[in-house]
Amino acid sequence: MLLKLLIVLLLLCMIGNLLLGLRAMLSRQDPVLMSRYIGRRLLFAVIIVLLLLVALATGLLVPNPTPG
Repeated sequence: MLLKLLIVLLLLCMIGNLLLGLRAMLSRQDPVLMSRYIGRRLLFAVIIVLLLLVALATGLLVPNPTPG
């Protein structure tokens, strides 16, 4: 349960950084600021994928069985 909560929080942080990057892009602020927000979003995405892979490998998350 804690792992799922962590993944949801990381997804929310990812969406928040995406919105901050959009706001920086639309207000024509410093391009470095926009790329920083987009870079953080990418970092959160990589962390989520790695967490999912580790959780699947260790058995903390069990995928749905295939039908048949």
